[in-house]
Amino acid sequence: MIGIDLVFIPEFQRLLESGGAHLRREAFRESEARDQSVQHLAGLWAAKEAVIKASLAPPAKMTEIEITHDASGRPHGTIGDQHFEVSISHHGDYAIAMAMRVA
Repeated sequence: MIGIDLVFIPEFQRLLESGGAHLRREAFRESEARDQSVQHLAGLWAAKEAVIKASLAPPAKMTEIEITHDASGRPHGTIGDQHFEVSISHHGDYAIAMAMRVA
């Protein structure tokens, strides 16, 4: 399965400004959200949405999705025992992510 998501960063920034602490707590793990720029968080949001679309069993909460980076900086996603290859890109006002379920 494959999932893709596109985030308009200015809109995402408005969401963070209007409910930032709650959104960060409900969507991101502490390790993901700590001292990150809006652009980075928008990329993580897109990655999590792409993982949801590619998953066999979507999680009940966004924090159940973990986006990590290996030693080379390549992102990966997990939901329990489901694993995903992830690609995240930013350009101008947009962040896009693709996820492919691998196990």
